[in-house]
Amino acid sequence: MTGMLNFNLSLCFLSIATFVGAAEISFSGKNKISGELMAMDPDGTVTLNAPYSTEPIKINPDGIQKIDFGKSDIKYELLEQNLTLINGDSLPVEIRSLDDKVLKVHSPSMGEMNISRELINSLEVGIFSKKLIYKGPNEIGEWSNAKDQATEWAVDDNLLVSQGSGTIYRDMKLPDNYSVRFKLKWENVPNFKFTFGDPMDFKGASVNRYYFQFNRAGMQIRRESTGNQRYFPIAQIARTPQEFAAKELWIEVRVNRKNGRIELYLDDRLQDKYTDNYPNTPSGTGISFHAEAAEDNPLSITNIEISQWDDRADRHRAEERGNLKEDAVIGSNGERFGGRILSITNVSDRRIYRFKSNFQAEAMDLPDSEVSTIYFATAAQDKKLEEFKGLSLFFRGGGSCQVTKCSFNGDKVNIFHPLLGEIQLNRSVVSHLERNASAKPIPPKVDKLQKTIR
Repeated sequence: MTGMLNFNLSLCFLSIATFVGAAEISFSGKNKISGELMAMDPDGTVTLNAPYSTEPIKINPDGIQKIDFGKSDIKYELLEQNLTLINGDSLPVEIRSLDDKVLKVHSPSMGEMNISRELINSLEVGIFSKKLIYKGPNEIGEWSNAKDQATEWAVDDNLLVSQGSGTIYRDMKLPDNYSVRFKLKWENVPNFKFTFGDPMDFKGASVNRYYFQFNRAGMQIRRESTGNQRYFPIAQIARTPQEFAAKELWIEVRVNRKNGRIELYLDDRLQDKYTDNYPNTPSGTGISFHAEAAEDNPLSITNIEISQWDDRADRHRAEERGNLKEDAVIGSNGERFGGRILSITNVSDRRIYRFKSNFQAEAMDLPDSEVSTIYFATAAQDKKLEEFKGLSLFFRGGGSCQVTKCSFNGDKVNIFHPLLGEIQLNRSVVSHLERNASAKPIPPKVDKLQKTIR
């Protein structure tokens, strides 16, 4: 088989000798191959141990679209800050400090980093902690059944398991803004429906609710209504079960009822954002799971998490930042100040942001609770952006970066970032590598960058 990314780049494919897990290589079109990713030669040739082959397969670079490095048991906690560089790269971080020249942060993926201010686009400080409403499943008794179908569902070792057709539901007391996240597993082909914003009326009459459906044809989100037209399409998603070789999928929906906003995440990656423009947004507080499964085709649901979704950071990120030649601070309630962010320090386990506004004589000290997003002044106009045609590297703890060169040695990965230069990573932090869907601009390298990676 031939095919992969022929960019004249040394791509970032890692030795997997110390990492057990099935990798999946996706080519242009819908062709895919799975196996154990062993290595990548300097010329871009990938070596793969495929289950049906007695010897490792050599794959030529031309045509590969994506390499998924498989599953990992490493757990990452959601950090409360996020760093965006001027080329669009985004990394969850913990802020250490900021002075007139350098921002110091810790990244779960890249370690300790000292980054020149002129390379920073923004810091999201207000990534507000989730308020957990429910975590389970715990026992079958906490769920109700529709039409006496409870015998088709059971809780076994923290798995909600269906051995046949049936519906099960629970009142989650969903607030106005909420997130529902869970992992779905299937044996053969899923035939599954999940409803949310559900009034939990299963007598057959029309009700106001949303549902997400997943079967051999793909995925869709629809709106059920009590109006003259019962069903309205929200999204048709061309993702079929064949795309998920491990026969499992993380599913998350985030809903803002007030503005009819729905976000869909698949395997913790944003699929898309949708808007429900139909009247009478569903106000139900429950969810339900429905399976159309034969006895030889069970499915299971685990790691269910229901949270209150605070989308303030999302809204602030979408706002216009104002004058590009100065720093800007957006407060937690949406207020905006232009001026200069002088420093960030930690005092008695409290992070303090010293900011000099254009309209005040004295600098003011702002605590974390009063800051949502910080935008940094742009560099001089003579620094032209060039077209980037490389790859994007994605991390298991969230975030991604552009990659122009990469080599590996055992469990260490050496990459060359267009802004940050040479960086060494642990192989375990890498989730997947993709050819860029469209070229992105990058600035020239800035010599003032200081960095230390552990």
